[in-house]
Formats: sequence, C-alpha cells, structure tokens
Amino acid sequence: MSDFSALQPFLLHLPTPDDLPWIPRPAESHHVFGAGLLFIAALIGIEALAGEVWHRNMVRRMLFPGILVFLGWGMVLVAFIEPAARLVHVTMGLPMIAGGWAEGRYRLGELDRKFADALVIPALALASVDTLGFHTAGPTPVIVSHVGLGVLVLGLAGIRLYQSGQPSSLPRSLLMSAGIAVIALDLWIDAFFQTTL
Repeated sequence: MSDFSALQPFLLHLPTPDDLPWIPRPAESHHVFGAGLLFIAALIGIEALAGEVWHRNMVRRMLFPGILVFLGWGMVLVAFIEPAARLVHVTMGLPMIAGGWAEGRYRLGELDRKFADALVIPALALASVDTLGFHTAGPTPVIVSHVGLGVLVLGLAGIRLYQSGQPSSLPRSLLMSAGIAVIALDLWIDAFFQTTL
C-alpha cells in the first residue's frame, strides 16, 4: 500500500541507502529518532523539575520545540531516501514540525496554550493513525512493535490533552516525559526486530 518505488521516475531520483552507504538504513534511523525522543523526554522532565527557572533562558526554553522541528524535518528527509515508505514518513514528519512550531510559539508568548494544543494533539493522533494504517506489514514482531508505537502515540495525545488542563503540573509533565521515553524504547525494539528478522 505504501510502496512508491514504481513512482520513482516521477519523484526524481534521490539516493537511497542502497545507493550510498552513509545513508542510514531504516533500523539505524529508528535508533537516531529513538535517541532524539529520549532526549526530548529528558528535557520535558528537566523542565518540569526546574520550574520557571528553566524558561528564563531563551535557548533552554526553545530547545524542546527546536528539537521536535528538527526531528520532523528528519522524518521528511527519511521520506526522500526510503522509497518503500515515503508517504508515511512525510505524514508523520509534517505533524512533528507543526507541533514543534506551535510549542515554540506558545513558549514565545505568541500563541495561547489552547491553540498550541489544538495543533499538537491532532498531530499526535494523526501520527498514530498513520502508523497503524501504513506500518502494519512485515514479520509479526515488527507489526507488534508498530501497533504498540501507534497505540503509545495515541496515548501520548491523551496525556497531552490531560496535561493541558494544568500545564505547570509536575506529575502531568513527568507523565508526558515517561510516555515519550516509552515511545523511544519501542522504536529501539522495532529497530532490533528489523535488523534480526
């Protein structure tokens, strides 16, 4: 369903991991994105524990949204170099970019938290539906890890909705951090299955 290799002439010829050895394979990119998500989880936890002191410095305040936008563009880049799953990676990368942008605007005081959540929560739900709709093929352990990933991301959308009731709540922020860390772990498990099967 998401195999666009027949459309390669129309999508321009972009190098794939088969063409250039320094381009990461899918499992390797899952390691990178898992590490990025674990870093985001740590940042959310540190921000919550530090409180308002963290947000006094502009660089620290914008670190989380900046990394989220960076990872979103990374997903779009993966769409260009992974011919078998272009659509799924673009439709997961763009919501990450939009979510990072909205979170950044909220942190700069240019967007109300409710409007930021109106972008972030549907973006998470879209990424979940996208994962469940397009990433459920392959060996059984890979399917299970992708279904787990979709369910976890949908749960993360619910956690963000729960957190929006009290954005400064330490337990709610730490729950969000833990949810992102579990998603990172699922990506690493998925990468393990992709390399061993």
